[in-house]
Amino acid sequence: MAPAYDQQQTVFFLQFLSNLALMQKGTVAELEQYLAEHIDAHITSQQSDIGVWTRVWGPAVFQAPGSSVADNVMYVACSDSTPPQYVVGIAGTNFNSIFDILIEDFFVGKQVQWGYGSAPSGATIAAGAFVGLTALQFLRPAPGYPGAGQYLNAFLTSVATRPIQVVTAGHSLGGALAPLVALWLLDTQSAWDPQTRATITSEPTAGPTAGNDTFAQYYDGRLGSGTTRFHNSLDIVPHAWNDTDLSELPTLYEPDITPDLVVYAFVAAARAAASGGAYTQTDTGSELDGTVNTAIVDPKSWAFENYLAQAAYQHIDAYFTLMDVTIGSTALAAVIGAMGAQAGRAAAPRLRAKLERRGAIPAGAK
Repeated sequence: MAPAYDQQQTVFFLQFLSNLALMQKGTVAELEQYLAEHIDAHITSQQSDIGVWTRVWGPAVFQAPGSSVADNVMYVACSDSTPPQYVVGIAGTNFNSIFDILIEDFFVGKQVQWGYGSAPSGATIAAGAFVGLTALQFLRPAPGYPGAGQYLNAFLTSVATRPIQVVTAGHSLGGALAPLVALWLLDTQSAWDPQTRATITSEPTAGPTAGNDTFAQYYDGRLGSGTTRFHNSLDIVPHAWNDTDLSELPTLYEPDITPDLVVYAFVAAARAAASGGAYTQTDTGSELDGTVNTAIVDPKSWAFENYLAQAAYQHIDAYFTLMDVTIGSTALAAVIGAMGAQAGRAAAPRLRAKLERRGAIPAGAK
């Protein structure tokens, strides 16, 4: 019997499992054990949807110094198809991670030259994206896990003894990093796969821009035809960090949410952070037609609170509806609780206070 999910749904499901430790704290070893158990349980329980898959590398967790959460996560699942498909699942932003938010997400004011392949001078990516890519490049599973001691490219060398398909995928921050991992693998393929047995593609979702216009042109020339980028039309994250796209954000949810001064200040701060970076999405992608969730618009709340709740809903909750995918009720509740609408509403007071401290808005502004 054929699986219920198509290619895109299956990849979305598999990559999202890398986020299952969002609500967990512990050591790297504890987080990796939690992820391994829960990834395997979900892969097994939803075989009727996705077919037969096996975790073959990882999971591997990166923790910044002093962190007690999973700052970055990557793992690989393999299908039983011919040729075998290897999905590299990369976790998104962990909102409990200061490192993720301050460095990997928002360190966009500086850029770094893309140092692989034949990229032209001036093809640059955000410094935060560079940090995230570097963290992933140096992840190695611990003893007792598949691929133990092997970096991702070394693992792929060991399995590229026959034709294989490699798909990098992630959501949110993972949606920015997944294409970078794919391009890094392609630009260095002669070193880890000299027989060119691997076909490399990428299927990111909800990702912000990783680099500037010159980088986007280079990426599209190398991997554009092998990339399918899914994004919800009402998700604010894929609007970052292109200035024209950012300028559209204040009125994104009109007429259901009329932007207030704080919404405009929030967007202005984002535009200022990326000013002059010429950030550009790598391709037009495949847009999913989002709908404002009026049920979570609270007429008693300030516009900024409603705006952030809606933004978080469109960034997390809505994708499962738009992609028609589930990861199980318990896991879905945990992911939405950590990153979805209620998390967005809870974050509003902190962001408002930060804007007040910076003088972007007057105290008590509405």
